[in-house]
Formats: sequence, structure tokens, C-alpha cells
Amino acid sequence: MPDTDEAREPRLVVEVASPSTTTIDQTRKVEEYKRHPTLTTILLVETVTPQALLYRRGADGWEIETFEGLEAAIDLPDIGATLAMADIYDGLTFPARRDLASEG
Repeated sequence: MPDTDEAREPRLVVEVASPSTTTIDQTRKVEEYKRHPTLTTILLVETVTPQALLYRRGADGWEIETFEGLEAAIDLPDIGATLAMADIYDGLTFPARRDLASEG
């Protein structure tokens, strides 16, 4: 077997988006990943805010879920795991969100 870092039949891909690549990650890369026949789950993780987008392949095509905040947990039954957002962002801090509705 050749020495490679590429899985032959992946089921999950995780993409960590940087602020400069978020648009490409959420459009072109996701469409490329969706074409892979064995992938069932695509997870896009943001870096500037605790947010993740999860694409799941279903019988009727791809569905998307959004997870926000450190309290959220992402269920990944295809690999038998649950991923806590607090674990993804362990050690990171984010600026406080301003409530624009209360300013005025």
C-alpha cells in the first residue's frame, strides 16, 4: 500500500475556514466535496466566531445544519461520535457580541 495521507473511502471531511477563504470554502470547495461518492458529511468550522455548518447527504440530497455557540454539540452518527463546539474551540476566546437592537 502506498504511503498516503488520503483516505480511500472518506465519510467525513472537516474544513476550517480562515476569514480570507470562507467564501471559497462555503461555495466551490463544498461543491467539490459533494461530488465525492463516499462522503456523507461535510463540516465547515469558522474561526472568527463559534459557528459550524454541517452538510449531510440524505436520500433526497444534501441538507445543511448550523451550529452556533460553545454550548452546541454536533451529532455525527456516520462515524459514531458527537463533537462539542466547546472542544473544537478549546482555548480560544471571542470578542463579545454587541446587540445592535439595544443601541440606538
